[in-house]
Amino acid sequence: MDAKLVADSANVAEDSQLGQPVKIYDNAVIETKAKIGKYSVISSDSIIGANSVVGNYCTIGANTKISVDIAAPQSFFSTHSFQYSSEHFKDVKNYPKINASPEPPAPTVIGNDVWIGANASICKGVTVGTGAIIASNSFVAEDVPAYAEVSGNPAKVVRYRFDDETIGQFLNSGWWELEPKDMSGLDFQNPLDSLERINSLKLHLKLKNRNSLAGKLKNSVSGTNSGIIWFSTPYAYADMDALDGVNAIEVISHEPGAEPNAKVLSAGVYPLAKSTYDPKRGWYRLDITSDGSLFKGKIAKNKLTFQLVTIN
Repeated sequence: MDAKLVADSANVAEDSQLGQPVKIYDNAVIETKAKIGKYSVISSDSIIGANSVVGNYCTIGANTKISVDIAAPQSFFSTHSFQYSSEHFKDVKNYPKINASPEPPAPTVIGNDVWIGANASICKGVTVGTGAIIASNSFVAEDVPAYAEVSGNPAKVVRYRFDDETIGQFLNSGWWELEPKDMSGLDFQNPLDSLERINSLKLHLKLKNRNSLAGKLKNSVSGTNSGIIWFSTPYAYADMDALDGVNAIEVISHEPGAEPNAKVLSAGVYPLAKSTYDPKRGWYRLDITSDGSLFKGKIAKNKLTFQLVTIN
């Protein structure tokens, strides 16, 4: 992580996933398996709870808590944790632990382009829609619709930022997948004009990406010990479905690198078992088959040259 972007005093779990880049301020806590999208800002003393998902271009105010646990086991015999945990009294002899854990809540999901004010609390399992605004000091216990402004304890919808048609256009635009440099020429004070230009811009970037994908490619972003081919292009983020319709690769060359006894892929065509795009990394992923089985050999970074192809 870049020290300039993540404060030294921030506590970020090793298994959390941070888009590139994100800004995390002093004493913020990112708990286990939390995911934070690119260009999101997590302010001082905030907590992003375990398994929470925060989208791209979000702003989380100071001392805000996401994924607050308020759910007691309502359908159980008791509300007390003795039914499923001995943690509080583990030093008490013969304290029972009954294997009847309450159903875990769904993860807390914060959409893209969400602004959450200081000292707000978002409960576990809540989904905050894209473009929403959560006022400072709000307590959010229910889902928040896209582009709604909510406030209070409990938080209620005050108004919507745009009319239904415009909200639909925003949601369809997916502008939050783009980079700030792509949008530098937009008039942000004129949302409708910007939306029209976003659509043209995305088409332009997609065409540039398809041109890149039509040529020779390398596993340019990472090597692997499990046969996965990772690669990217300058405009991959604007074309996440680019691999739809591609069902094979043609290996042009494969150098084993420094790995001892590495299996070399011979030149030829290899069917795909799986192809996806990882939006957090901005990488494409390919899983190939060789001799009818999933290939799981080691591939050193930048040692595989290939082309995407479609076979019958």
